[in-house]
Amino acid sequence: MDQQHNQDEVQQKEILLKTEILDKGYDPERFINFMELQKDNGGQDIDMWTYQELILAITSFQQSSQPQLDQQFQSFAYDRKSDIEDKKLSYVDQHQESQNSTFLNQQKEQESQPNKDLNIKLDQSQIHLCKVQDKKQILQSNEINVYITKYQRIPGGIFSSSYYSYTVQTDPIGWTVSRRYSDFLWLRDLLCKIYPGKSVNSQNLNQIAPVSKKSVLKNENEMYIKKRMKYLEKFLKSIFKCELLRHDKWFFAFLSSKDEKDFKQIQKLSTQVQKVTKLEQIISMDGKIQLENNENINVYNIEATQLVNSVDICYRKLRKSSKQLLLDFDQLSNTVFNMGSTCAELYQLSNKFNQSIPLGKISKLDILNISMNNMFVQWGDNLTAQIKIVQEELCYFFKFHHHSILILKEFMKQKEQAQQEYERFKCRLEQKKNKLFTTQDLSRWEIPAIQLKALQDSNLTQNKEISFQIMLPQETEVQEDLRKFLTYYNNQQSVEVTKLLENTVSEFSEHFKTFCSLQKEQLAEQKLIWDQSILNLTNLQFPKELIKKST
Repeated sequence: MDQQHNQDEVQQKEILLKTEILDKGYDPERFINFMELQKDNGGQDIDMWTYQELILAITSFQQSSQPQLDQQFQSFAYDRKSDIEDKKLSYVDQHQESQNSTFLNQQKEQESQPNKDLNIKLDQSQIHLCKVQDKKQILQSNEINVYITKYQRIPGGIFSSSYYSYTVQTDPIGWTVSRRYSDFLWLRDLLCKIYPGKSVNSQNLNQIAPVSKKSVLKNENEMYIKKRMKYLEKFLKSIFKCELLRHDKWFFAFLSSKDEKDFKQIQKLSTQVQKVTKLEQIISMDGKIQLENNENINVYNIEATQLVNSVDICYRKLRKSSKQLLLDFDQLSNTVFNMGSTCAELYQLSNKFNQSIPLGKISKLDILNISMNNMFVQWGDNLTAQIKIVQEELCYFFKFHHHSILILKEFMKQKEQAQQEYERFKCRLEQKKNKLFTTQDLSRWEIPAIQLKALQDSNLTQNKEISFQIMLPQETEVQEDLRKFLTYYNNQQSVEVTKLLENTVSEFSEHFKTFCSLQKEQLAEQKLIWDQSILNLTNLQFPKELIKKST
């Protein structure tokens, strides 16, 4: 039984190593050397590690390998020549690393001084230092724009199915690349992983816009492909609006890497990117994050959560009503067209009657039926035009902005998870510290012997408050990291909601100005139809000669 259990555990370890090291593209030899440093013969004998120890060791290795990933990306970028000199993919240089290191060293000095104003306390704020975004000179201009100019169906082969390729053009730089739908998903997922909360700097906040969902059944529908192309372009434009995301190295590669093999290599490198879990790993334009924890923000977030949930319900209603309006216009236009067809039947009957009699023909009856047929057909055409307007300006519009609300709710859910994780860890650590303090098992407090002796000599080990501060320093540091990250999420939620509401005002007002203009044009066209119909029907009642005399 024990032998079977050991075999199962070894198999689990092998699967773990394959998934986390080999499949993610890490250097196996470097990993072995890393494991040798952790334990004697630790890189050769898997039995020396328990499953949990192996998980911790792999996590530590991956975190330490992040700088290597940047170097690989940089090295790969310099090896690729381009017609545009500024298109080199260099993102992490020695100056930036030195700057980040300086920031982190300054932060450690500040955190080591407990009386400094930068310590986080309730109703106070702290400037936390983090990574600095590497600005790309070629992307500095505000005149740069990105478009999706066309799409193309790529036929499949023996080992692959057909798919659609979208041509992404960046002007005036002149970049033109082909990307498939999965590449857009890759970019968004990667940005969400690197920039938690969808945005990182309080002065430049833009949500990472949602990408339209893929539907297998609709993939061959030309209208659906055009709609997807429109919203994929919106997704790229939303990234350009945010300075922080615009200068992201992966977004730069997405726009500029024309060779498909090169781009696939870049995507392979991206599998080594780890989800940001510490504030030091976050990237901002100036290398700073403002953390603020006060009652006003907490109240704002509580009310904002209720607002967003209610807005979500309203968007669902608007989308449902828009679809119903689409059906109503379709049914109404069909009804009007049927009335026009009936008038055409009346014309056939009157014309047949007039043709069959030698005397007493009523030619005006034919003209009346034709006029009524034209009136209903033109009215039906006008209603059919409304179908397209409702679909594009209401159905698609509300669907896109509803997705933005859902993305915000997803972020709020992440914040709640961060809250729960912090509370659970804090509770467990407090219980553990209580037990250690009660038993006075000082050997398990995990503090240096010199410090421990000083505390014993001062009899401070009997002081619960002081003991809780000094015991289990590593786990206490983890708790503090979780708390800071939660504070960051809390700040981000308030800013994200504010930004979303402000964007809603600007985008909705601009959009519905266009919608009203379209309706105005439709009404003008419909007025012409009614005016022409009135003239035709008036001419049936009064001869043109009489009309001329009266005027």
